Amino acid sequence: MIFKANFFLLLVIILLSVDLTTTAQTDSAFLTHATNTLKNQPATEKVYLHLDKQNYSFGDTIWYKAYTVIGEHHQLSALSGVLYVELISPKDSLVTRQILPLISGIGWSDIPLSHTLKQGNYHIRAYTNWMRNAGPDYFYNQNIRIGGIPTETSPQKQTTQASPDVQFFPEGGALVNGVRSRVAIKAVNGEGFGQDIKGVIEDNQGNIVADFASRHLGMGVFAFTPQSGKTYKAKVSGSGEAGFFVDLPKALDEGYTLAINNSLPDSIYLKVAVNEKVLAQQKDSTFYIIAQNSGKVYYTSEAKLDGLVYAAKVEKGRFPSGITQFTLFSQHGEPLAERIVFIQNNDTLKVNLAALPSNQTTRQAVKLNIVTKDNNNNSVTGSFSVAVVNDSLVKTDEQAESTITNNFLLTSEVKGYIEQPNYYFNNTNDNTREDLDILMLTQGYRRFDWKQMQKNNIPTITYLPEKSLELSGTIKTPSGKPIPNGKVNLIVTKDNLLRDTTTDANGDFKFTDLYLSDTASLVLKARKVNNDDHAIISIKQADYPGITSRGTEDTIAAQLQPQALAAMQKKFTDYQADQKQDFTKNGILLKQVNIRGNRPPKPPELIHSDNLNGPGHADQVIMGDQINGCVNISDCLQARLLGVLFSPPNKWGERIPYLARTGGRLGQGSGHGPPAMVIIVDGIIMDGLHLDELNAADVYSIEVLRSAAFLTIYGSNAPGGALVITMKRGGEDAKSLTAKPLYGLLAYQFNGYYKAKTFYTPKYTDPKTSAQQPDLRSTIYWNPNIITDKDGKASFEYFNNDTKGIYRVVVEGIDDNGNLGRQVFKYKVE
Repeated sequence: MIFKANFFLLLVIILLSVDLTTTAQTDSAFLTHATNTLKNQPATEKVYLHLDKQNYSFGDTIWYKAYTVIGEHHQLSALSGVLYVELISPKDSLVTRQILPLISGIGWSDIPLSHTLKQGNYHIRAYTNWMRNAGPDYFYNQNIRIGGIPTETSPQKQTTQASPDVQFFPEGGALVNGVRSRVAIKAVNGEGFGQDIKGVIEDNQGNIVADFASRHLGMGVFAFTPQSGKTYKAKVSGSGEAGFFVDLPKALDEGYTLAINNSLPDSIYLKVAVNEKVLAQQKDSTFYIIAQNSGKVYYTSEAKLDGLVYAAKVEKGRFPSGITQFTLFSQHGEPLAERIVFIQNNDTLKVNLAALPSNQTTRQAVKLNIVTKDNNNNSVTGSFSVAVVNDSLVKTDEQAESTITNNFLLTSEVKGYIEQPNYYFNNTNDNTREDLDILMLTQGYRRFDWKQMQKNNIPTITYLPEKSLELSGTIKTPSGKPIPNGKVNLIVTKDNLLRDTTTDANGDFKFTDLYLSDTASLVLKARKVNNDDHAIISIKQADYPGITSRGTEDTIAAQLQPQALAAMQKKFTDYQADQKQDFTKNGILLKQVNIRGNRPPKPPELIHSDNLNGPGHADQVIMGDQINGCVNISDCLQARLLGVLFSPPNKWGERIPYLARTGGRLGQGSGHGPPAMVIIVDGIIMDGLHLDELNAADVYSIEVLRSAAFLTIYGSNAPGGALVITMKRGGEDAKSLTAKPLYGLLAYQFNGYYKAKTFYTPKYTDPKTSAQQPDLRSTIYWNPNIITDKDGKASFEYFNNDTKGIYRVVVEGIDDNGNLGRQVFKYKVE
């Protein structure tokens, strides 16, 4: 309190503070240059995923909605049209990657969790290609738990209790001798999380000049005045630990300090201070203050150094909610000090839910009405998502959970891990606001580095925004020379897509605006200008960002509070018990039955077959060993296939199979004869003339489809019959694989958009549904696509399931102006 009183006393000496946008006095060359420097920085995209819950069981599904925003007002981004979402294992390996289309910054999907996953701490990463320019530190990252919590503590953690890592952060960046400054402290234990400490500050003569104590998650603040010729260290003590010493940063003999008081609801007070030595040397020199948020300047000040202290009052209303960076510059444009401040204005959306009766029953119908308004009480149109979970099963840690508000405004903007980010937004009061201000003193702002920007005003852009998916590659001659002006065809039979393009002078080609599903099977055909197909096609492979290590499993597990660990372990144990009980209750225990019989010959294994009728369901099956040694596959098949004939070789030596029952001369699709058979190679439908381009030694099996019973499923794709060919994959006589190149032809599995599922919402008014097995899912309802109308209203309906407990309804979203909204509602089901 002594420091606050002295600080406000100094504010009596307030010099003129001016705004660049309204006052000509600030229109200096430096301020103009600095503002333009910020304008030249690329627009910043951010992604947040609303997950249905924090913790998941094996066989569960992660339901999520992606919000992609841009700029200081967090408006939905139209810059990127493609989003990448990855599930990463505790061993920092990729479990799955999904590609989503973004429409006006919005997309949603689901991640099914296999029963074969190992329990542990996984994390979800999301990014656009444009975000890669800033690096993986700017990606969305969220830890989740899959499976139970290990109950045993590792031996190392039981026997070792290392001293916490303690750091000191002078406000503004540095201590200056003779200038009173605030210093933030941060104590982190061996697992990377805050630990409470206390202690005293001593000078090099053993005199105590200040004491300190952490107040929240190992963070705290104290003030003192360093003196010239002295050094300082902290004597730190923690619960159950012996004291130890940590050196404070060395104070400067010459320098500036920048202090900010953010405790008032409507104003910020800033103070620039120097000592007598600096005042004597630099009196009447100019200095500048610039405050910016997300690259936009909201405040500037230009003043002369004619005293030890410069102070100014700045209205908070001029800044958007979020982190604002105040930077002090010398008259030469050199950054001298910096301070980040969190502004909490009353600009979040008001999301109101109609109240339910206090008591609900299982399988009862629920209808909720949403009404959304802005801070001026005007109705707003926005995009929202809602998740309803049984919190008695999920045990949400409300202080630690990631939300649309704390992610966009806080965790995506500062360096390092933020412990319990929702503490600062959940039931805000004077204590949480003061703790948030201390957090700003200990966490570095990562969006804009003035020194780097001044070296290079326009950053290098390596990754361009993606509006849609694309496929690019090169065609070359067998000797490796590029083929310019070559013809390239793209065929996707399943999606009825046929596209063509030509190569440039380097033999490169590109197909853009592709809207294909995940793992789409496509065929590329290439020809020279003279239609010669002696060309080798190569595809440019996707360049995904690497995965960085997050530390050990024990370290990640420590991110959960002890209460959450215990609750999650109980939830997993209860889940296993419920599964066992459900099996006992609803299963039927059969008596032992002994069956005897003769074992028939083992049929050939066709597990990799892409036959749509099912592996082996064909008129005839030829195994690869029956044609081994053939130069041309057609030569061997001609005597083995029943009811199939081959045309005479054409000028390129190609022979085309067709069904003998059709009779007549082969028309090859001209309409004057029987249609040719197609070949389906590992799911890729091709013309039959490509049969002899395959190497017989690489073929595992050939399934012949002649009759209508097996051809109906293929429809118009195989009017003249089909040969379903499965190639060897390396496990079957792998030594015979030759990888003979196919000239002018390439079959390729394209990673397209993931096809999202729809959340199953049963209707228990239907007698058939009511007779189904109990619904024990912890996620009761999920809807990613709720749009409020012009009156700010929307509604949704669902049924409680068969689980009892406290149900938690979470609504999150954003309006057309980038205002963020979130509401949590709970009710009891008995």
